[in-house]
Amino acid sequence: MIEINLLPEESLVKTRAQRQAGPGFKFDKRYVIYALPAVVAILIAAHLIFAAALIIKNAQLNNLEKKWKKLESQRSALGNFQGARSMLAQDASVIQQLSKARVNWASKLSTMSLNLPSGVWFTDFTVNQKDFLLQGSVISLQKDEIGLLDKFMDALRADPVFYADFNSLEVGQVLKKQLGGYEIADFTIKGTLKQK
Repeated sequence: MIEINLLPEESLVKTRAQRQAGPGFKFDKRYVIYALPAVVAILIAAHLIFAAALIIKNAQLNNLEKKWKKLESQRSALGNFQGARSMLAQDASVIQQLSKARVNWASKLSTMSLNLPSGVWFTDFTVNQKDFLLQGSVISLQKDEIGLLDKFMDALRADPVFYADFNSLEVGQVLKKQLGGYEIADFTIKGTLKQK
């Protein structure tokens, strides 16, 4: 015999096994029908968001490319400036090296002038790349021309800045002569310059 129970499921007496299992999940086709449009809507929304982000990034890229093209002339001018600057820096380093290698004759003449004893004067000054030649005269009422000349030479040799560019600095020929009743000594100072 077939028994049909028309009571709703909540009113039915459950067996002990059904009560212990608790409320279980039953797969129902209705869930798929409700979930499918939600999943499709999420995918469509994600595609729209990514498409909008791509469009925005493309617009930003186009803007940056336009700015880059506008700055092309400035970049080329900057490149030219940097090239010229590096050439000038090289020239400046060469000039510094040449300045260090050259002899500063203005300071040397100033040192000679400051150390010049009374009664000594110069008549000729000649310099080339290797040699230094100074000619002059000395007069002394105490008849001490050689002593004045030695005092002058000692002062020049004692000055380290003056003597730094010389290998040697010596008194050459000294010739005495009479002029107007006074004895005058003509002298020559010879020096060899250091090669740099």
